[in-house]
Amino acid sequence: MLEFDQAPISLGLYPLVRDHQRHIILTGMGTSHFAALPSWRRLVAAGKPASWVDTENLLENPQLVTRDSLLVVTSRSGSGGHVCALTDGLGRTMNPAAVMAITDDPASPLAAVADCEVLLRSRTSGSPKGFLNALIAHDYVASMILKEDNADVSGTARIVATATLPAKLREIAARVAAQQDSRLAYAGCGEHAAAALYAALLTNEATESVAEGHIVGQHRRDLVRRADAKLTAVLFGSHRGPHAALRALAGDLLAAGSNVVVVGGADVPGSIYVPRHTGHVGAEVAHNVVVIEHFVAALAT
Repeated sequence: MLEFDQAPISLGLYPLVRDHQRHIILTGMGTSHFAALPSWRRLVAAGKPASWVDTENLLENPQLVTRDSLLVVTSRSGSGGHVCALTDGLGRTMNPAAVMAITDDPASPLAAVADCEVLLRSRTSGSPKGFLNALIAHDYVASMILKEDNADVSGTARIVATATLPAKLREIAARVAAQQDSRLAYAGCGEHAAAALYAALLTNEATESVAEGHIVGQHRRDLVRRADAKLTAVLFGSHRGPHAALRALAGDLLAAGSNVVVVGGADVPGSIYVPRHTGHVGAEVAHNVVVIEHFVAALAT
């Protein structure tokens, strides 16, 4: 996992995040975009005007980037097609106040146009498994913007280091792998949706199982309509309070004959409940990410 004393942060970061730009735009593609979701919610909850827009949509709607915007672009390679199109558009179709790059490559086109960069050093820019570093980097940057203590980063590292695959999830993985034409769906509440979206992408890349990722409260009807006995749904709950939408989704999936696993939050009657570490929400999400990586590894074996 990323260690900030070993992963250089350019000195331009500090005045940049304290310059109080009126609008913060978090953008990226795939897992790089998913990694920004918890921090976006954190910024909005703190009263900061912030947007979470994938780079493809941002390119189609350049007017979203105003002259008072801090544009935070996450791309581990820093040279993907959409990112290069974005960098080409800077100064022409987009004129933000400043650009921050969160990337693995300091020599990338993205880093070259950025006012400051956070280097991930995940060494896995071509694989989703660098996701955890991007997630933690965003949490760190959000703490800087909000002038909040970022000591949670070291606490998160300790929690992640001890994360293992719970026995119940190991059993579920074996069952799914053994079932012909099995399907997986992941859905998460709030910040935990980042883990669900990442889980689906990683499952599709690393296994033969078909998976989809959802944010609880969105596209519920589509998921329920396709639900049957071959579907296993892994739902990530929140310990910050009961989530009616998650309980309703779980109930509908159970009624359709699907297997439902609830990780964290409150137990749902009829589901398989897996308790989770509780604490700082960033640590909870990071813990889920590591558990998911273990779960997908078990699916693939």
